[in-house]
Amino acid sequence: MRFTPHSLTLLASAITVATPAIATPAAENIAAENKVERIQVTGSFIKRSQQEDATPLLQIDADAIAASGKVTLTEVLRDLSVNSGNSFDEQYTGSFSAGSASIGLRGLSPKNTLVLVNGQRLSNYGFALNTQDTFVDLNALPLSAVKRIEVLKDGASSVYGSDAIAGVVNIILKEQITDTELSLSTGRATQGGLEQYGLGLSTGIGEVAQDGYNLSLTLDWFDRARLDASDRDLLKTGDFRHLPGGKLAGWSAQGANSLANPSLPQALTNCPVGSAKRPWSDFTPGRKGEVCAFNAQPFNTLQPEVTRRQLSLQGTVALGENLTGFAEWLYSDNDSAMLFGAPLTVGSGLRAYNPLNGTLSDIPVLLPVNHPDNSLATSSGKPLAIEYTFFDLGARTKANSQQFSRLLTGLKYQGDVWDAQVQLLQSFSHQREYVDNFVNRYEFEKVLQDGSYRFDGRENSAEVLNRLRLQTRRPGEYEINSLNGNASRDLWDNDYGTVAIATGFDLRKERMDAGTSPQVLSGTELRPAINLVKGERTVSAAFAELSLPLYTDLTASIAGRLDHYNDFGRSFSPKAGVHYVLAEDWLLRASWSRGFRAPSLPEIADSNTISYGTVIDPKDPLEPGSRRGYTQVRGGNPLLQPERSTNSNAGVIWSFSKQGSVGVDVFSIEQQDIIAGDSAQYVVDHPELYADRILRDAQGRLQILKNQYTNQGSRDTRGIDIDFNYRFELSNGHSLSLKTVWSHLLDYKQALVAGQPVLKGAGNNQFGALPAWKSNNSLIWQHSDWQASLTAAFSSGYQQKVATTASNPGLHNDINSFTQWDSQLSYRGIANTQISFAVQNLLDRDPPFDPSASSDYTDTTQYNLRGRQISLTASYQF
Repeated sequence: MRFTPHSLTLLASAITVATPAIATPAAENIAAENKVERIQVTGSFIKRSQQEDATPLLQIDADAIAASGKVTLTEVLRDLSVNSGNSFDEQYTGSFSAGSASIGLRGLSPKNTLVLVNGQRLSNYGFALNTQDTFVDLNALPLSAVKRIEVLKDGASSVYGSDAIAGVVNIILKEQITDTELSLSTGRATQGGLEQYGLGLSTGIGEVAQDGYNLSLTLDWFDRARLDASDRDLLKTGDFRHLPGGKLAGWSAQGANSLANPSLPQALTNCPVGSAKRPWSDFTPGRKGEVCAFNAQPFNTLQPEVTRRQLSLQGTVALGENLTGFAEWLYSDNDSAMLFGAPLTVGSGLRAYNPLNGTLSDIPVLLPVNHPDNSLATSSGKPLAIEYTFFDLGARTKANSQQFSRLLTGLKYQGDVWDAQVQLLQSFSHQREYVDNFVNRYEFEKVLQDGSYRFDGRENSAEVLNRLRLQTRRPGEYEINSLNGNASRDLWDNDYGTVAIATGFDLRKERMDAGTSPQVLSGTELRPAINLVKGERTVSAAFAELSLPLYTDLTASIAGRLDHYNDFGRSFSPKAGVHYVLAEDWLLRASWSRGFRAPSLPEIADSNTISYGTVIDPKDPLEPGSRRGYTQVRGGNPLLQPERSTNSNAGVIWSFSKQGSVGVDVFSIEQQDIIAGDSAQYVVDHPELYADRILRDAQGRLQILKNQYTNQGSRDTRGIDIDFNYRFELSNGHSLSLKTVWSHLLDYKQALVAGQPVLKGAGNNQFGALPAWKSNNSLIWQHSDWQASLTAAFSSGYQQKVATTASNPGLHNDINSFTQWDSQLSYRGIANTQISFAVQNLLDRDPPFDPSASSDYTDTTQYNLRGRQISLTASYQF
């Protein structure tokens, strides 16, 4: 058989969820008699008659999304096998960018994946992920407006720019809607009462071909309740000691310092209300004494409460025979709310921001001699150092509000020789983060001195509690403005096809301003977290690409892009590829490119970060080798150079029939000068090298680590993608489609610190959980008005590399594999109506247990903790 446009389209549809019915042979014969339409796909501005070329492209259309049963764009993209790790969704509630969601292809950070809408950029989120990475928030984009998603599984810096080292996710919106459709959905988790509701409307008027214009509108509203760890049977007790390597991890051993540290005399006879005495051995086997402790799981949000209101408005007008004007407006108003954490604990290491020098000042936690709770005053005459949790202030809460907008206007010309378009883009993302029940430093110092707050378990007055409570607001925004254009044409025909060219330009200005509250800057907030970023940049770029037939069914493509950034200089990104149709039903392809990633604004601009983390401290004076919390102080570096990359891909596709195909692609990404702070764990392990960056208290316990972004060493990533799909035509109008996509991460090599030995990350969690294998497998049955699907998402197990036997004596070295089964059933037998019933996590399986993954013991970059979810959706078309 011939490698027809139909078979190539079939190949491109080998994705994580099943696509709708494939065209029948009769339909193909009719199409073959007509002229094949030339299309433009992600990765090139040259239009062509087939979707597959030198670079692998994965497509997901609206019907495939509906068949998956997913209700948000984030859920659809997180299921892709190429989304192998190091991307986050709103489960990451402890983040500086809580409530957002990102995607990172090939296990690389989201800053290496470029997200587009209709081939154009959109604003990044206003707060950085992990204080460093800029990214597009997937939660700001409406799912019902999506026509299809194209994922370019190859770096395309020569066409799109420096963000595309790992690949491109291009979200194509529905256009020229002429019908009206209303959809309603409801669902809930079978455990924990996680309810969700959705409402969608799409409508439009006018047809450009007949009326000379079209106006299309989609509206989305989505609401989902909050899910806390105490709502899930797996997590609510906080006690995981019955599992290999498990600890009493959901509990916090904090309270009166005299109980936490038996070397001190007895001072507070009672634990604070909200905590209770427990043996130290519950937390550290073999350790004697008691400690005040409490179950922190009721203060741990797994999934924030969210409300999203989203709009997509598109207009098209014919301005002449070959000229069209268009405009697009995306708008999203999102709210999320969650428990930030347990009430604040004060004690040794308590600090506040010092506005005079931009660092931290120590805040002593001492009961004066005359304080009524200082029982040692009469015998020692000295202030008493304590550790105390403010349970009577209540849980600390966080709420995020986001307003996102993307406005695009432009002109499109389609002539006999040239196709061209020019676009003007303005996009912004404004964030406001509100926190409550933090503690006012100055009021805290007052109550320590005047004795108005009692630390011995007695009830405190509302007046005193209100004095201590602190509410703050943190602003953040990212804005992008650009003017860009491109043009393409056929140059001439040679003996083997048409030589074509495309060229274009991009002028862009980006600005980021992530601030903090006045209470933090004035030193009022105790234990502040800060990620101050203020910077802007201008970028100018020009690019060109050439499609050159070399032989019968052998075509080469060449592209190059020159970018100039005002904050570090210029860089040239070339790309070359070739694809060959061999023996009529085989396609061979290969590509090579050089790319770069400009330092993000948090990395290169004026930034100041104060954050908190944990490391395994071999020098801890009380528990050597235990996991210890620390404060990190880190800043931007204007001397950074960009990350450089070399990408290569090669693949073969066999279209063995009109019903099926199989494809294998291998990829390699070699990065140089990757930007990161030094590994905190490595710094702590090597005090002989970093003594000036490690600060310990008088007891020798770790307090502060100083860090800065630098160009580190290299990172090499290699892997294989395998796609297979086949459609069975059964008797009596039944059909069955099988699709399976596997991604195998062969290598992920990187040094923890520049100049140190390279470590392997594939198949372990040295650089975040990176399973060696991920796959999505779907089976879809269709008959008449019925459709049913069954999907299995698989992640292989991985080796534990973060925790050690010293920090976790019961450590289990291997994290188990996991398969999640999803199902959906839909019916179209009622006029203009479709009803769908979906179950996510059909078997209600808990994610694999990971003893290094915080108090939830689940790596949320890979899995979610919502359990089984059931949803019902009904749509009606007017």
